[in-house]
Amino acid sequence: MKILSSDLCTDEEFVRRIYFDLTGLPPTPEQARNFLADTTETKVKREKLIDTLVETPEFIDHWTHKWADLLQSNRKFLGERGVWLFQQWIHQAIAQNRPYDQFVRELITATGSTYANPAASYFRVSREYTAAVENTTQLFLGVRFSCNKCHDHPFEKWTQNQYYELGAFFADVKVKSGQLPGDEVVYASYTTEPVKHPRTLAVIEPSVPFGEVAAETDNKQQMLATWLTSKENPMFARAGVNRIWSYFMGRGIIEPVDDIRTSNPPSNPELLEALTKDFVDSGFDIKHIMKTITRSRTYQQSIKTNKWNKSDTINFSHAVARRLTAEQLLDAIGVATGSRPRFQEVPKNFRAVQLPDSKVKDDGFLKLFGRPERETSCECERTTEVSLAHAMNLINGPTVAEALIDPEGRIAQLIKTDKDDRVIVEELYLATFSRLPEKNEYAVAVEHITNAESKEEGAQDLLWALINSPAFLFNR
Repeated sequence: MKILSSDLCTDEEFVRRIYFDLTGLPPTPEQARNFLADTTETKVKREKLIDTLVETPEFIDHWTHKWADLLQSNRKFLGERGVWLFQQWIHQAIAQNRPYDQFVRELITATGSTYANPAASYFRVSREYTAAVENTTQLFLGVRFSCNKCHDHPFEKWTQNQYYELGAFFADVKVKSGQLPGDEVVYASYTTEPVKHPRTLAVIEPSVPFGEVAAETDNKQQMLATWLTSKENPMFARAGVNRIWSYFMGRGIIEPVDDIRTSNPPSNPELLEALTKDFVDSGFDIKHIMKTITRSRTYQQSIKTNKWNKSDTINFSHAVARRLTAEQLLDAIGVATGSRPRFQEVPKNFRAVQLPDSKVKDDGFLKLFGRPERETSCECERTTEVSLAHAMNLINGPTVAEALIDPEGRIAQLIKTDKDDRVIVEELYLATFSRLPEKNEYAVAVEHITNAESKEEGAQDLLWALINSPAFLFNR
């Protein structure tokens, strides 16, 4: 293809990239300084950092948040207590590194009180069998089955019959009020009207769109879950690993990740096949596949292109700049300024990524920067574009302004300890870009602080400028 890969990224680029991708946070100045000062062989120290980060509480919080988005953990569907319990269930699964197939199986087979068994909240969101079909196929097979609800898919092999045959597995799943206020109970009702084809009105028997269902039980949820999460299901592991790959590379090997079809082939079939096999062989170990991806040279390439790959957008020959998500950006501002954002209804030191859903009030920052409402299972619900409104908020909005002047924040503490101007400049660059300033940056920044009306105002101006730089807004 005559494409030459970019060089490896620098340690400065890597440390910021890997912290954001694994934990949703940038490294603190101390963490960045320690990594950059480490003279261990590059490959060794990078892999050591990856192994460390996947065992941190921040890793668990970050990936809990990601799955809570996809599973639509939202008070609109789950109620006040329900949303916290569902989040805790996801958090526990991530903390235990629960195998992906087991995680999905527990969701699909869940019954009982959603307070006692929060996994059953999956069916509080997907209350109707049609919603269960569409959410399940899009989330866990990467297929948008909604297109064949009303007619055979015009471009794919999926038929209208298959939609309702799959729906028949969920038709008996019902939700009723529980004994406690706000609780609901998921149960199988065997007196439910059978699923009928909307055109012929023929009764539809449960059947899967490909492969066979093992007849080892009469429980339709368990039958479906066994088929769905099987190692022999060619789409389950492939869809899962493709989605995980996209979180680290900016796009899937099949893109969009939840629109897998024959008319949307993978950009590198051999790569996807190898990753899928590795995922299955590992026992659906999510941490394992994340480590495999982040240890790779492909992940660790520079964003800088060469004449051979500058036009490449699908072959992963260079890194791609990715705008920070709303939660990452707000938490990064918190790290840079040393000031935690303040939210209503939750404890004082909550990070944005720890919030239970989009109903928690802030100053409008998270909604502006694309936080999803969690009302669909589509990745497209989250937005990461850049517009004038975003730029104006960072320049003039209350979020950055109030964080800069926080009396307990980073600048106030640096001034209180009477740090040298050069030390202040270093600290602020590490806090924002995870690197030390270059020679010319030192000179300009120190001169600005020296000539300001006060050291505090000079430092605030500098930090404000760094936060408003594209290098802060994007993970490179």
